[in-house]
Amino acid sequence: MPDTATSTAPARPAPAKKEDGPPTQRWRVRLSHPRDNKRTVFSTVSETRARKFVVNRFPRGSEAYLEAPDGTTESYEQERQGPYGEDAEQWASFDPEAYVPPEEAEPPGQSQWADVES
Repeated sequence: MPDTATSTAPARPAPAKKEDGPPTQRWRVRLSHPRDNKRTVFSTVSETRARKFVVNRFPRGSEAYLEAPDGTTESYEQERQGPYGEDAEQWASFDPEAYVPPEEAEPPGQSQWADVES
């Protein structure tokens, strides 16, 4: 059965191995909320498995983020929107230090660009 939840993010080249041994660099899925202290909830040598874990477990937003072996971070949102309500790329760079938890964020609908039902 084909997988319909594919990632649109470009795959990164695999890190070069030093020898014929197992890979040592790991992809980590970490929790974003400040009270969780960046706890790692999933760690793997496979970028594909790490992205699939985030897509399956955290589809609504930045509750968790993906940390690459080089230290760069990305988050996934199935319905990500740009600053003016337009569609945006599902995977985007993520700054864990600047993350604001939902309970501290501006309520939805307070922006002039928010969706409104008539």
